[in-house]
Amino acid sequence: MGRALEAGAKETREKHDEGWMYGRSFEDLDGHIWEAFYMDESQMPKN
Repeated sequence: MGRALEAGAKETREKHDEGWMYGRSFEDLDGHIWEAFYMDESQMPKN
């Protein structure tokens, strides 16, 4: 994310951090939106 922003990308929304799940998104210089996330299922809350 840091490298994308340094290269001119724009963050499209604030980071999403649930503790067990984390995601961020950005718009590249061509207008494409990229979203990356990480989810640790072993830490996922039980219902």
